[in-house]
Amino acid sequence: MSYNKDSRASDIEISSQLTGNTNIDTPQKVNISALKLRIIKKEKKESLKNRAFILTIFMVLGTIGYFVSN
Repeated sequence: MSYNKDSRASDIEISSQLTGNTNIDTPQKVNISALKLRIIKKEKKESLKNRAFILTIFMVLGTIGYFVSN
């Protein structure tokens, strides 16, 4: 973890040296609704993956049960 922090800090120092500006412009406002939409989309995708995984397991078990019973 410390490696990533160090490399990021050095990138900021290098970029400020290149531009000659010590203040780096950062956005002051965050669009909360956009972040919520991202989280909702990610949760939907995860639930779909979980459902597909469970369905696959039941299909495999059903197929195995069918062939074993015959």
